[in-house]
Amino acid sequence: MARVSLSMIVKDEAESIAAVLADASVFCDELVVADTGSTDGTQELARAAGARVVDVPWTDDFAAARNASLDACGGDWIIWLDADDRVPPAAQQAFVRVLAELEEDVDALISPYHCAFDENTGAPTFTTLRERVLRRAAGLRWAGAIHEVVDITQARIREVPQLVVEHRRTEAQAAADEGRNLRILEKLYAGGDRSPRTLYYRANELRDLGRHEEAEVAYAEVLTLSQPAWERYFALMSRAECLQAVGRSAEAGEVAVQAVLLDPTRPEAWMVAGMIPYEQCDWARAVPFFSAAAAARSRPSEGFVRDRDHGWAPWDFLSVCLGNSGRHEEALQAGVRALRDNPQAERVRANLGWFVSELPVSDSTS
Repeated sequence: MARVSLSMIVKDEAESIAAVLADASVFCDELVVADTGSTDGTQELARAAGARVVDVPWTDDFAAARNASLDACGGDWIIWLDADDRVPPAAQQAFVRVLAELEEDVDALISPYHCAFDENTGAPTFTTLRERVLRRAAGLRWAGAIHEVVDITQARIREVPQLVVEHRRTEAQAAADEGRNLRILEKLYAGGDRSPRTLYYRANELRDLGRHEEAEVAYAEVLTLSQPAWERYFALMSRAECLQAVGRSAEAGEVAVQAVLLDPTRPEAWMVAGMIPYEQCDWARAVPFFSAAAAARSRPSEGFVRDRDHGWAPWDFLSVCLGNSGRHEEALQAGVRALRDNPQAERVRANLGWFVSELPVSDSTS
């Protein structure tokens, strides 16, 4: 029977290392943890959980560290996880089933990576597909000093939706890493790296740190280059949001429409375009955008996904706009559709009551 190895890189992850190793031990025969300089007891906790720990010098290069971890694995199949990842019980059993049946006619499995969650419902709000299981004999390698990926462009791949992994970064872990990614990206940028991936993730980091004016300029630089369609789509959306954040609404609207035209089958850019008049309380002008978002149900097979935009959000915002435009019956219908998985369901229910109260009462006197 084929052996399965877990590949990880860690540094100071004592808070979460035991939990993720417990998850992985359900479907992995070998646990390999590459430590890049922990001082908080991470190595001891990893060994206590049954992992083999290898020391890897940190060089500001995530791909180099991950490749060192890969090289230390002895399994026929290799699964990578981060120390702040969790594998839900159903997904653990799916890994067991899928790995038991794998044949050598595939080099890599890709599956959903839930990266952000609603704080009230726990539902994922941001998802991407990632290469998750690698056939060791295929010789696949990590690339990229930051936001690294496995190059699977020439590999035989299969998508397995059941192999869900959840990225459960805690506030303490996020605080400890704040600024690290941008520091590495700025180092690459200063060294002359103008690759689409470096420029794109540099812009993302500036945006996430609230440096919207710098981020807008960075996204403009990204958009001068050729890039995958999904990446260009999100770069346009993000630039529009940054422009809106610094009060340049007219430009934001133009850029958001460019994203819509790039792929009108997805709802995210329609939502970004609709939020511009929405924030100005221009309800009637926002309605067509949210209506289009509600109708655009295409869920892509690559890149990022804003999960709420594929679910309740278009109907919720549409309902509010219709209600404020005096179109109460239509607002009621949209509001009902906005209830499912909505973290603000109580507010929506209150809105529904108001819409009903505003409906005209027919004269039934005889």
